Amino acid sequence: MRAGPIIVGQLLQNRNRYKVPIYQRKYVWSREKQWEPFWGDVRTKATERLAGREQRFSHYMGAVVLESRGGFSARRVPTFQVVDGQQRLTTFQLFLAAARDYANEIGHESAAQNISRYLLNPDEHLMEEPEVEVFKVWPTEQSRVLFTSIIRDGRAKLRADYREHFYARRDQIYDYSTTPRMLAAYGYFFDRIKEAVEKDSLQEELIDSAIPEDTEAAALPDDDDDVPAALKLDAIWQALVEEFKVVEIVLEEGDDAQVIFETLNERGEPLLAADLVRNNIFHRAEEEDRKKAEALFRTHWTAFEDSFWSLQEKQGRYKKQRIEFFLANYIAGQIASDVTITKLFSEYKAFLKLKKFESVEAELTELARFGKIYRQIIERSPDTVLGRFATRLGPWDVTTVFPLVMQIAARVDLDETVKAAMLDTLMSFIVRRSVCGLTPKNYNKLFLAAIAELNRAGWGQAQLDRFLMRQSAESGRWPRDEEFERRWRNVAMYPLLQPARTRSILEELERAKRTKFHETTDLKSGLTVEHVLPDSWRSSWPLGGDTAPTDLHFSQAIWASSEDESVVGRIVRRNRLKHSIGNLTLLTQPLNSSVSNGPYDRKRAALQSPEHGSLLVLNREITQHEDWDEEAIERRSAELFSRAQLIWPFAATEEIPPGV
Repeated sequence: MRAGPIIVGQLLQNRNRYKVPIYQRKYVWSREKQWEPFWGDVRTKATERLAGREQRFSHYMGAVVLESRGGFSARRVPTFQVVDGQQRLTTFQLFLAAARDYANEIGHESAAQNISRYLLNPDEHLMEEPEVEVFKVWPTEQSRVLFTSIIRDGRAKLRADYREHFYARRDQIYDYSTTPRMLAAYGYFFDRIKEAVEKDSLQEELIDSAIPEDTEAAALPDDDDDVPAALKLDAIWQALVEEFKVVEIVLEEGDDAQVIFETLNERGEPLLAADLVRNNIFHRAEEEDRKKAEALFRTHWTAFEDSFWSLQEKQGRYKKQRIEFFLANYIAGQIASDVTITKLFSEYKAFLKLKKFESVEAELTELARFGKIYRQIIERSPDTVLGRFATRLGPWDVTTVFPLVMQIAARVDLDETVKAAMLDTLMSFIVRRSVCGLTPKNYNKLFLAAIAELNRAGWGQAQLDRFLMRQSAESGRWPRDEEFERRWRNVAMYPLLQPARTRSILEELERAKRTKFHETTDLKSGLTVEHVLPDSWRSSWPLGGDTAPTDLHFSQAIWASSEDESVVGRIVRRNRLKHSIGNLTLLTQPLNSSVSNGPYDRKRAALQSPEHGSLLVLNREITQHEDWDEEAIERRSAELFSRAQLIWPFAATEEIPPGV
């Protein structure tokens, strides 16, 4: 390995090509984190140049790691693969392209020609592929068209080709998140250069800056004299090419490029773990077959470049990009063990030692296959078994089941009917435990243990049922029908499960009640949970009996638990039953607001209204009751349980005693 400092201009003036491997990430530098500090440094150096100060210190911009590729040929520009530093090199190019285009705008032709030497290689007639070799920096394929247009075509053509990103009435690029990052960087630098030259911002800094006492002959202009625009522009671009340095590291034969790349990037974590995984994979792919590596990238990895995978989401206490959660869930499912997402790259390398793929192509094929499965889970497509399961699972927020679900979905030895049955088993397990007030805290270990057991005993519904039936600890047991019914009929469901999960249960009950004579099983979005007997029932729902409840009775009921025939006991009972499943239904928000805390006869009339009433089976059943009281609520809870047993059944397999 050969390493040493090099001036940016020297690095870019050499007749070389710096090729970014196809598998490296896109250009990701941003305004606040990188462009603004970089521009601030350039502007400071430009001010010093205009002041005629001695150039004592160079500004370092980090390292650029290069690996020679292709050997020497008189008919080919020497090529170096950029192992690390592509973000820096790309930023230098975008900045210089902006400076060149502004030079052309103000008629400073000599500057434009000089800057072009740092953007494009000369002597196209001496190149085998001039359309490629003319560019000093050659980015990844997904950025190539835009980058080459910025570097080669000039601002007028750039505006014509990308007019949707330019303001219609002024020569400026939108500062929007939808603007491609490279175009936004070019636009930012062009605007800053233009502002510095035309609005005298450099001159103001020059005049206002403090000059060291030993500087007797500082080349400051008089207040009345303007610094020529050409001189200010030259100070800006020359500051970069003459006073900025990078540490150039050129790898020699025997140097491990991937180890160096990981050392430079993993410890400081400027890259996502997913970036490190991708680079590791395709570094190995190039070692196997350099030409085939690009084909493997296009075939198996391009799907992961979709914006879907870069979206941030939250699982547990972590907020990460989706691709990182995918990789963590994939690895966990493969090894049936916990994965530390903060050490994801190390976890992936350890996984590879266990898995021992026969080739990189086999590794990528499997990643792509599981990626499609994970995307179905996240997107919740109603057209697939997996998507429908994910929709049902959503309100319960049990993402720890993902590794097991992915393994079930990926099994080629299971037909879709068996897969659907296994997913139903998991939903039954999750819903029953929630209704019974049991904790989900141990689910990550439990579901990974299920994978290990199924790997040993075979994959199928019976094996999954048996595993769950054997769990006897509070953290993992599957409630039987007796416990499920007792809790279903007596627990205050609404405060236990909260609105979203209560709504999910009611929606599944409604779908189950619909028959072939209904037009659809789909429900309107935005349905809300309504208490038939309202939460605030005192004013419009008499308690019954000979004695009217007083404020004292209600105060006593807050602390009482006995449900006897006393006034306080009847209040306690009603307050419990008002939140039970038998008293809950679904309404649209407007209808819910209109009936609110009103009496039953008004609610019933609203639900039956031919114009604005409800078409839900749940509500038509409620309106068949002439009166709505505690007995009606309890009868409905029992009736709904008979349906719940079918939706969330206990194991279909012959029951095995716990611990067997």
